[in-house]
Amino acid sequence: MVLLGIGRSFEGSSQSSAPSPEIANLNLFLLIGQSNMAGRGRIADRDLRPHPRVMTLTKDLQWNPAVAPLHFDKPEIVGVGLGETFGREIAKANSDITVGLIPCAVGGSPIDAWTAGAFYQPTRSKPWDDAMKRAKYALRFGALKGILWHQGESDSQPGLSENYEQKLHALVSRVRKELGAKNVPFIAGQMGQFKERPWDEERKRVDQAHRSLSAKVFRATFVSSDGLGHKGDEVHFDAFGYRELGRRYAKAWFDLSDSMGVVINNPMLPFTIERTVACTGFDGESCWVHARVGAIPASLTINNADEPLVVMTLQKLLLSGSDVFYALNSMRTHNLGQSWTTPNPQDVFDRVRIDDRMEVTVCDFWPRWHQQSGKLLGTGHTVIYEDNKVKRIRSRATSYSIYDPDFHQWSAWKILQIPDEPRFKNAGAGCVQRFDLPNGDILLPFYFKEPSAEQFTVTVARCRFDGETLSYVEHGNELTIMFKRGLYEPSITGFGGNYFLTMRNDDHGYISTSEDGMNFTKPQKWKFDDGSNLGSYNTQQHWVTHPKGLFLCYTRQGAGNDHVFRHRAPLFIARVDPVTLRVIRETEQILIPEFGARLGNFGVTEVSSDETWITVTEWMQTKGPRWNDSSVPVGYGADNRVWVAKLKWR
Repeated sequence: MVLLGIGRSFEGSSQSSAPSPEIANLNLFLLIGQSNMAGRGRIADRDLRPHPRVMTLTKDLQWNPAVAPLHFDKPEIVGVGLGETFGREIAKANSDITVGLIPCAVGGSPIDAWTAGAFYQPTRSKPWDDAMKRAKYALRFGALKGILWHQGESDSQPGLSENYEQKLHALVSRVRKELGAKNVPFIAGQMGQFKERPWDEERKRVDQAHRSLSAKVFRATFVSSDGLGHKGDEVHFDAFGYRELGRRYAKAWFDLSDSMGVVINNPMLPFTIERTVACTGFDGESCWVHARVGAIPASLTINNADEPLVVMTLQKLLLSGSDVFYALNSMRTHNLGQSWTTPNPQDVFDRVRIDDRMEVTVCDFWPRWHQQSGKLLGTGHTVIYEDNKVKRIRSRATSYSIYDPDFHQWSAWKILQIPDEPRFKNAGAGCVQRFDLPNGDILLPFYFKEPSAEQFTVTVARCRFDGETLSYVEHGNELTIMFKRGLYEPSITGFGGNYFLTMRNDDHGYISTSEDGMNFTKPQKWKFDDGSNLGSYNTQQHWVTHPKGLFLCYTRQGAGNDHVFRHRAPLFIARVDPVTLRVIRETEQILIPEFGARLGNFGVTEVSSDETWITVTEWMQTKGPRWNDSSVPVGYGADNRVWVAKLKWR
C-alpha cells in the first residue's frame, strides 16, 4: 500500500479533512527536539526503502512514505535519524496499523524555544507553534500514540541546566494538554556519551533530568545511548547509532503502552513478553479482581487436547466497600488465550449466611495443577461480612476447592484443618503462591494471628493432597516483625536446591530463605543490587521460577505512579540473584503498563515448559472512604482489563 499526496494544505483551510479509508488505523507519533532527533546520519540505500505501513507528514502537510530524511529543519545537513527505524519497529509488531510520523525537530533549539510564541532565529521558525499546528493537522487522520523527545545539548550550560528539569516537566504537561494526550507515552532519549567530549556538570544535570522522568512523570521514560558512536563531530550520532536509538525508543514505547499482542524482547531476560487481554469492561459499580489461572496439561485423559486447558478464577468486587467480594467466577481457554469463555459464576462459592447480619465466602483464590494427584487444586481463605462489611475482628481459615474439567465447575469448598490453637483462629492462605514437592507434598505458606492481635506472622505448612482432601502435616518456624501489621501474604518457590519466601509488610516487602522449605532465615527487606530499597510496600510480590533463572514480580513506588493507589502499578518483573537476594535493577521490565488502576493482586502460573503467565485485573477502586470514586483510573484510561502477560521462554 503506497499512500501519496493524501494530505491537504493546513494554512488557510478551515474545512476539516476526513480520514482517508486507506489510513483509517493511523497511529501517530510526534518527533520533537533538536538535531539528534532530526538526524544527521549519512543516508544509505536501506534508509530510502519505505515500509508500506510507515508514513511521514511532509513539510507541506502531505502523507508520504517515510524515508530519510524525515525532517526539514536544516535541509542542507539533515540526514538519517531515529524516526525511520522507530516507525518500522512499531509497524512490524502490529500488522493492523499504519504508523504516521510527525517530524518537527529543530536543530540547535533550546527548551525555551519549545514554548508558545517563541521564535528561534537560526531557523527563523517557531518550534512549538509549528509542531502544534502540524500535530493538530495530523490528528485529523489518526490518534496520537507517542511523543518522542531528544534534546538537551543546547541547555547543557551554566544558567540553563539548573532549571532544565522543571522546564522539561512543564513541556510534557503542556504538550499533552495541548493535544489532548493525557495518557500518551512520553519518551526522552539520552544525549551522546562520546569519550572525546567528556560530560561536565551541566550536561550531567540535564542527563539526570532525562533519567528521572520515569520516577517523576506519569507514563514517561528514558532511553539510554550507551555504546553508540558519533559521526565524527562529537555531537551527532552516526547512522548506526540513530538506527539503534530508533529500536530503543520502540522498546520503550512497548513498555509504556497497552500494545496487546506486541512481543517485548528485552535481551537482558531469557523470555519475550506478549501482553493480551482476556476481557474488559467496567460498569461503574463493581469490577473484576483476583484473576489467577491454573493449567491442566495437554494430552491427558482429562484433557486430550494438544494445548493445556487454562482455567481462570476471578471475583466481582463492590466498589463502594472495602474488600467486599462476591462469588468466585471461572473462565477458560483451550487455545492458549486466543479466546476465552465468558466468566461463569460458581454457585458453590455464593455467600453462606451465618445469621441475620453475617455471611461467609471464599476470596483471594489461586488455582494450581497438582501433578501427583492429577487435579487442579485451588486455595484461598474465608472472609466474614457483617452487614456487607468485612467483620473487623473475625476468624479466618484456609479453604480449598477442586476443579471438575468434565463439567467445568469447582467443587464445594472445604476447610484445611490445622491445629486448634488461639493463634490460628485467624489463619489463611489467601493470595499465596504454593510450591509442590516432587513427592506430591505441598508447601503452603499462610499467615495468622489471634483475632484481636496487631501483627500477622508467616509460616509454611507442609500438606498432603490425595485428590480429594488437603491435609496439614506440620509447619515450620514462624516469622514476623513487630511493626504495623507484621508479615503477611507470603509466597514460596524453590530454585537451585533452596527455597525462597517473599512477604508483604505495610512499609516494605521482605525476603527469607530456607534449605528445607520449613525453617527460614530472618526476613530482610527487598533491595536492588545497588543497595537501594526496592520500593515495594503494602502489597504482594510473587515468583517466576524457571531453569533459566529466578525472577520476582512486584509493584513499587518511584515509577511516576504517585497517582496510583499505594503505587500498585505498573507491574514489574526482574531477575533475582539467589545468593545476594537482591533484585538486579538493569533487568527490570514492565510486565503490565498502568492506566491509573492498581495491579497489586495478581497471579503467576507455569502454563507449560515454554510459557509462564502473569494474570491481573485493573482494580477500579480508589482510596477510602469514597471507594467507588473511580474517576482517577478511568481518567487515566483504565477499563477493568483482565490482563494476561505471557512469558515465552527462549
